[in-house]
Amino acid sequence: MTKKIVTLIISIFAIFSSFAAVQNETATMQDNSSITIESEPESAAVPASAEINADDEAVWDEANTAYINANYNRAIELYHSIEERGLASEKLYYNLGNAYFKIDNIGRSILYYNKALRLAPGDADIRYNLDVANSYTKDRIQVVPELFITSWVRLLRQAISGNAWAVLSLLFFAALLFSVMVYLLVQSLLFRKVGFFAAIVCLILFAITTAFAVTERRHAISPEEAVVMSASVSVKAAPNKNATDMFVLHEGTKVRVGDRVDRWTEITIADGNKGWLEDKTIEMID
Repeated sequence: MTKKIVTLIISIFAIFSSFAAVQNETATMQDNSSITIESEPESAAVPASAEINADDEAVWDEANTAYINANYNRAIELYHSIEERGLASEKLYYNLGNAYFKIDNIGRSILYYNKALRLAPGDADIRYNLDVANSYTKDRIQVVPELFITSWVRLLRQAISGNAWAVLSLLFFAALLFSVMVYLLVQSLLFRKVGFFAAIVCLILFAITTAFAVTERRHAISPEEAVVMSASVSVKAAPNKNATDMFVLHEGTKVRVGDRVDRWTEITIADGNKGWLEDKTIEMID
C-alpha cells in the first residue's frame, strides 16, 4: 500500500510538472504570436512582445499602404526594416514573398515563402503561393521517388510547427503517467486493462511527437535548404572556379546544402545530383 501511495504522489507531481511545462511552452508561443494588421495584402503581423511600440505599428501601416498602392519596393524596404528589429513572423515573410513576386523577383519570392512555411507549415495560402512562384522557375528537376510511408511521415511532421509538436509530446507524457497511475492504483480489472493499453498508446504517441519536435527543432536551428539567387549559375565538380561544370541552375531553385569549404557550399538537387556553388549565389532558408 505504501508503494502505491508513493507511486501516486510521484505520478501526480510528474503530471503537474508536465502541465506546467505545457503552460510555459504555450506562453512562449503566445509571446511569439502575431498582431494582425488588417490590410489588402495578407494581414501583416508583428510578433507580440514587449518591444512592440507605436512606431512599429506605424511602419506596418506604411508598408501595407505602400503595398496596396503598388509601391512594392517601398513596401519591401519597410518590411525588411521590421525584420531587422527581430520582429519577423510568417505573415511578414508571406507579405515579403508577395511583394517580391509583384516585382518579378522570383528567387526572393520563393525564399520568403519558404521562410513563412517554416513558421506556419500548415498554412494553405503560403503553400499555394509558393507553388505558383515555383511554376515560374526555369529548372524542371525530376524528384527522386521515395516510399509512400516516407512522404506521408514528412508531410505529417510538417503539418504543424516544432513548438506544437513539443506541446503535444508533453500532453501525451502527462496522459501516459495518468494511465500508469490508473493501472497501478485502481482495483477494477476493467479499468486496469484500460489503463494498461492506454499507457502503451500514449507511450507510442509520446515517442512519435517527441521525435517530430526534435527533428523540427534541429531543422530550425541548422537550416539545411537554400534557394538559388543568381539568374543562372554553373554548379562545379569541386569548390573551385576552375573546376568542371556539372550542370546549370537558375534563380528560385531550392537545393539541400551539405559541406562548406571557404566560400563554397556543396549542394544537392531534387534528383540527387550534387555539386558546389559559391555562397554568394544562394541564400539559406532560415
